[in-house]
Amino acid sequence: MKRFVLTLGLAAFVGGGLLWAEDTVYFQEQGQKKQQSVTGTIENESPNGIQLKTKGGAVKDISTSSIVQVEYGNEVVSKIQFRAPDNQLIRALEETRPDKKADLLRQALGGFEALDRMEQGGTKLSGLAPIHRYLQYRIVQIKALQARLDVGQRDATIAALVEYKNSFGDGWEIVPALQLLASLQVDKGDNEAASQTYAALGSVAGLAPELKLQSQLQSARFLMRADKFADAERKLSQVESALPRDDPQRAFVNVFLMQSRIAQKGNLDGIDKRLTEIVRAGKDEHLLALAHNVLGDYRRAKNESESAFWEYCKVDMLYNRDREEHAKALYYLSKLFAQAPHNNADRAEACRKRLLSSTFDGTLYQRLAATEK
Repeated sequence: MKRFVLTLGLAAFVGGGLLWAEDTVYFQEQGQKKQQSVTGTIENESPNGIQLKTKGGAVKDISTSSIVQVEYGNEVVSKIQFRAPDNQLIRALEETRPDKKADLLRQALGGFEALDRMEQGGTKLSGLAPIHRYLQYRIVQIKALQARLDVGQRDATIAALVEYKNSFGDGWEIVPALQLLASLQVDKGDNEAASQTYAALGSVAGLAPELKLQSQLQSARFLMRADKFADAERKLSQVESALPRDDPQRAFVNVFLMQSRIAQKGNLDGIDKRLTEIVRAGKDEHLLALAHNVLGDYRRAKNESESAFWEYCKVDMLYNRDREEHAKALYYLSKLFAQAPHNNADRAEACRKRLLSSTFDGTLYQRLAATEK
């Protein structure tokens, strides 16, 4: 995330300010360690991302999930002024000391708010729709980060994010804004509200099918966390019926469906066989973590605690890249280590301490563990 630009590039001095006409998008593709940038003219913005035309005439599609920062060319402020609060935000995200992080967030927030008020020759940044939308997103993003440091700000920030959702639904920022809203609702313990937020995200006009599917799955997942298992099963069944038979996401939907059925303590016949088939055929580590955890749930429901223990162990040792699923595995291992045949209080406590570490901050099962003695 570190980026300190020391060169100014091509620009023109107008009215004493360094102004520019080109847009620059900074992005980091999934799985890539280095950040990239592309400069040109933004031709289109949507919930799916940004289309930018380069000087050479090529059109670059940049997905929403990879966008880090945008510098919009304008005739109101200089490039240095425009990027200053973004750089403060980047430093705040990298800062580990709470007091220093809070100070950098305050500075960045003030910087974005000041930019939104700036004008030159009668033109205001807030009057330029894409720029105003971007600055307002940065403002609510910082408020969400501040609410993580000060829970007293959470309700006001949730309200600000809802207002942002209602005001700016057509840009790429709507996707991370709604994800932030859901994460704060989860922090508050309102999983049903988080489910509704993801349902709203899945209903955003023009959203790409893969993003719509992921939003629907998250909506169902939070319904299950809110103990609304029948509602989750209905939603998942609707998603499953709309998927092509060869869609790789079908396996995730099937596992979630089985998880909802296990939780409802209904007919469990055949669930273990189907989950085992998914595990044997699966290559995606997130799918394998989910499936092994649900197999663990199935074994516990059948009072086969030792078999459940080994399913959760597989997630802990082999398929631990998914924080939520890893947290769940550690939660149940902390219980099962304390029971026969292990009777190992030290190992149980070690799992609990790992779960309560900062690695799993914000996860459901860390919150559960924190409320238990």
